[in-house]
Amino acid sequence: MQRSIGLITLNAKFIHSSLALRYLRNASRNAGYQNVWIREFIINQPAWKIAAEVQKLQPEVLGVGIYIWNRSQSLELIERLQKQMPHLKIVVGGPEVSFEEEGSLAYPIISGEGEKKWVEFLDLTRKNESPSDEVLKRWRTYGTDLPELIPAYLEEDFPQLKNRIVYFETSRGCPYLCSFCLSALDKTVRYFDETTIQKQIKELITAGIEKIKFVDRTFNLKPSRMRKLMQWLTQFKGNEFHFEVVGDILTPEILDFLETVPPGMFQFEIGVQTTTESVQETIQRKQNNQKLFKTIQQLVEQDRIHFHCDLIFGLPGETLEHIKESFCQVMALRPHELQLGFLKFLPGAPINNLVEKHQYRYQSTPPYELISHQELSAKEVLYLKQFVDIFDRFYNSKRFRFSINALLEKMDPVTLFNRLLEYHDSHALLMNPVSLDEHYRIFRDTFYPDPTPMEQDLLKLDYLYSQRSFRLPGILSAKSPVKTWKQDRKTPIIPFAHEIEISGSQALLKETKHPVYYAIAHSQNGDGYFRRPTVNVISEA
Repeated sequence: MQRSIGLITLNAKFIHSSLALRYLRNASRNAGYQNVWIREFIINQPAWKIAAEVQKLQPEVLGVGIYIWNRSQSLELIERLQKQMPHLKIVVGGPEVSFEEEGSLAYPIISGEGEKKWVEFLDLTRKNESPSDEVLKRWRTYGTDLPELIPAYLEEDFPQLKNRIVYFETSRGCPYLCSFCLSALDKTVRYFDETTIQKQIKELITAGIEKIKFVDRTFNLKPSRMRKLMQWLTQFKGNEFHFEVVGDILTPEILDFLETVPPGMFQFEIGVQTTTESVQETIQRKQNNQKLFKTIQQLVEQDRIHFHCDLIFGLPGETLEHIKESFCQVMALRPHELQLGFLKFLPGAPINNLVEKHQYRYQSTPPYELISHQELSAKEVLYLKQFVDIFDRFYNSKRFRFSINALLEKMDPVTLFNRLLEYHDSHALLMNPVSLDEHYRIFRDTFYPDPTPMEQDLLKLDYLYSQRSFRLPGILSAKSPVKTWKQDRKTPIIPFAHEIEISGSQALLKETKHPVYYAIAHSQNGDGYFRRPTVNVISEA
């Protein structure tokens, strides 16, 4: 009877899935170890319950994937497993332990790409041999024993992946040297076979997978390869594909091609991080701001690609004024989403070499997040944390897109979100959950204490456009709607004081003498990442 070999990890949410476990399983099966299984758990599940599930499978060998989000839970789980199953042989891997100090953990550590090292561990345990100090050192060395690139997904995976995000690689490695990122340690970029890529994706989609997130560090490194794959993907109507791209190297030919793709099928994640050139130089980030902004503006005008940008707060040499300036410059482009993150001192990342020079203080435990540096005080960081909280509630939620766009014609974005922050702070709302309807009341009280018909209509439109609702809250309507749309008998017919025209993320309102009635209807499926409702004028109400 073949011994039982397990691979496990703890995901942050059920919707996530593990790509790494599947690579390791396939590598071990290809090496002749057939009884290899994987199990994915969630970080909020009790360790004793996870341990009980693992023990049922009676593994002799267990590999555990450890990441920034699951370190403490994983180590607690391992301790329990070792005491429940004293003869269980455990090895750990993943970015969170790839730079662990020697001797800090009581079991072998695999650093970096682990397929070959994992199989080597299995070979040694099969012979009841322990790895030598030399082998343990090599396993802990990042960037050694690079494996052959093989497909990750098997037919047995498909039932477990439905209604989840599937992560997919078409390449490994990154050519850039950004000091805050572990990918800066990569020495080369390697590509998967294109025929294999297409075969895997087609199998996944045929099995009912709807969302695929490509984790290539720079998906557009080879423009012709990017275009060919995206063109092939357009045949899969109703599916969603996410890519990380470098905005300032998107070529004119690619931008012309993107004007032809189905709206909402693709999402781009575009890292900006900072627009301050001196800071970019310090973190070894090559970025042409002018070209980047022009590219993003073109994507906005095309209205085909859903995109979100990233900024990192607290980079070396970056003051609060620098941060505000970067924020305003990116907000001027009106990204669909803007992720505002804080610098993290990931174990092994080159940014750790700048800690002393810039007098950084940061959390010593995951997520290793910035507390202060010599040009950004702890008080300023706390202000930014609150600012980001408010920004996510009101901008990234997409619940106020039309009202915010109108306000940004009159004030800068820092002022806008500071006013919302001040309202929350003065009303002791920062620590408490706020209901959906309450968000709209807060927004109205902050900016429109005595709303004009235009301002009232914008808020009504925001409310009905942003989520499926069969009524308006009392602050937006004096009475409940009495009629519904004939097409579905559910969508309320709402009077507006303006004619409404939607263009992308913009709403054009034209004042009229008489009320205009609209039914704002949300389809069941939407159109990919956009998921925009239809705004239907009703001639008789």
